[in-house]
Amino acid sequence: MSKTSLPETCFELLSREIPLKKRQGHEDIEKLYLLSGEDGGGITLYTGEKIARVALVSFRFGNGVPIPHHENRLAIGAEIFQIMPDFSYKLPVWGINSVIMKDGTYYFDTDLSFGVDLVREYDFVMKYLEPFDVAYKKFNRNPDLKIVAFGELTTWVRTYISPVFFTAVTTVDRIKTVYDLAAAYISLWVHMYRDAADPHPDLKQAQQERLHLQYAGMKHTDRMGKVLQEAFGQETFAKFFKAMASS
Repeated sequence: MSKTSLPETCFELLSREIPLKKRQGHEDIEKLYLLSGEDGGGITLYTGEKIARVALVSFRFGNGVPIPHHENRLAIGAEIFQIMPDFSYKLPVWGINSVIMKDGTYYFDTDLSFGVDLVREYDFVMKYLEPFDVAYKKFNRNPDLKIVAFGELTTWVRTYISPVFFTAVTTVDRIKTVYDLAAAYISLWVHMYRDAADPHPDLKQAQQERLHLQYAGMKHTDRMGKVLQEAFGQETFAKFFKAMASS
């Protein structure tokens, strides 16, 4: 995995703030292969205090695979960084996903996935998400990024996204803007993390249930997931999905 990749960049930013250690038991996915036998990248997992899992995912697609929801253009890679918290705390999942095209186009999206109903959490929203609106609008108006209209998203995605969902298209030569955006989200997540001083055991089951249902829906409707299944095969994809969906 390149040191300039999105997952490595996010990991470096997060680990400056929170000590992380390698999560054992997932060595079989650290090196992945395509059905063709070519190098397919890998997945590395970490953990830390109040964090169930941090995932660094780097997929490689050889000479390229067609992406149906991107006009069947060829993608040479996809990258994911995700923080899965201990759901005993009122903390969201944060993830950022990218698809790297052979022609240099770079698609990405990022969001905070909450295990609580934000309508019931007005004080939480106003304390954390409302101040983030300044950064959100800054990147929403950045000329390096072409914002993807909500009409381009699937019904299921529009069902579960949060108020800070962000998806855009750029190019690999403007990747620093994406890294800067990721840094802003990490800063927001760390702010919530530092304030989450006391565990709430009653929260754990409810938050897990909501997020697990979200991932169950994604398993059947995620368009990129179907591309990964075809590239890696069902067995490898199942290992990937299990690692990413478990807490």
